Order: sequence, then structure tokens, then C-alpha cells
Amino acid sequence: MPKGNSPREDLLKDLKDPKFVAHYIQAVIEENDPDFFVQAIAEVVKIHGFAEIAEKTGIARQSLYQMTSEDGNPTIKNVNKILDQLGLELTVRPKKTS
Repeated sequence: MPKGNSPREDLLKDLKDPKFVAHYIQAVIEENDPDFFVQAIAEVVKIHGFAEIAEKTGIARQSLYQMTSEDGNPTIKNVNKILDQLGLELTVRPKKTS
């Protein structure tokens, strides 16, 4: 049987690509599930390295772990710091009407 990456491994690899991360986070936001959002931010931080993100954002590593934990609740300020270090930004746009 051919060996390949699992879907999870593929996702983690894709999370290194800023364009993919932008689409991923947008899709998560559209789900309107705060827990899923925190989980997605945690996956992005993990793949880029907690220590590296902590150093680049000025957010203590322990704080990153806490805010991205199952009970985490990152502030918009910290989410923006994380996304900024990944070359991303949050934006607001008019809602699409049917």
C-alpha cells in the first residue's frame, strides 16, 4: 500500500503557507464557532512554533499556551499580533446578500 500523508499531516503542512492560512482562518470565522476559532489559531501557532511566535509578537509563551488552550479566549489584540507576524490581517467587509 502506498504511503502518503494523512489529511491531518497535509493540513499542518499547508498551515505554513500564508495564503492557505488566510483562507483557513476565514472559513473558521464563517463557521461562527469561538472554540473552533481558538483551535485554528492554536494549530497555526503550533506549526509556526510557540517560541518563535512568542518572540516575534512579544506575547509570553505561557500566555500563548493559555490563550490557545481548550479554555483559551485570545483577545483581538493578541490575535492581530499573531496574524501580523504571519503576514496576515483581519478585515471586515459588507455581508453578502442573496
